[in-house]
Amino acid sequence: MSWHRVVRDDALAPGGVVAFDGLRDAGVELVVWRTDGGTVVGCDARCPHQWSHLAAAGLVDGDELICLSHWWRFDCAGVGTKRNVLGRVDEKAPVAVHPTRVTDDGWIEIFHAAEVTRGGSTM
Repeated sequence: MSWHRVVRDDALAPGGVVAFDGLRDAGVELVVWRTDGGTVVGCDARCPHQWSHLAAAGLVDGDELICLSHWWRFDCAGVGTKRNVLGRVDEKAPVAVHPTRVTDDGWIEIFHAAEVTRGGSTM
């Protein structure tokens, strides 16, 4: 269990989404995104609907990350919803959210319990 550096804080503008591939060997895909208000959020990279990757098919709208494949929306707590054309909001499956932080030396980090092992040693 550890913190993983993802991107420099000044490289992730409001509305930005970046993929973190550092745990791919452990079968974990994550994204970090910044709300329009500046909050940094880390979550699983795949939309629970049909597995679209949220860095490739995601767009930040205010305080939500939208999966552009089928318009599911996820808030900063991972709650999933979808708005219909009349404005009704339906609950959808959530996306797992992971702790994030900005370090004193200017990095955004995400915490995940998975560890990457290579050649018998844990990284």
